[in-house]
Amino acid sequence: MALGSLIDGAGQIKTAADRLEQVWDVAKSLWNDSISQNLDDEHITPLFEQVRTTLDAIARLNGVLVAACRDCEDRE
Repeated sequence: MALGSLIDGAGQIKTAADRLEQVWDVAKSLWNDSISQNLDDEHITPLFEQVRTTLDAIARLNGVLVAACRDCEDRE
């Protein structure tokens, strides 16, 4: 896997999450009952938290991989 594809994938995840957040904000403004609140509490909010955690992990992994590639190039 190329390093660019890791960052590209993270960008796609962020774009999708941002779009979901926009759409969910509109939906919440039109749909405000116990079912929508439950969906938000049980699924949407945890999903956004998982996405943030995942993007942070990808960023850290990218840093490690970049350093490893640099180290390998220095040895050549």
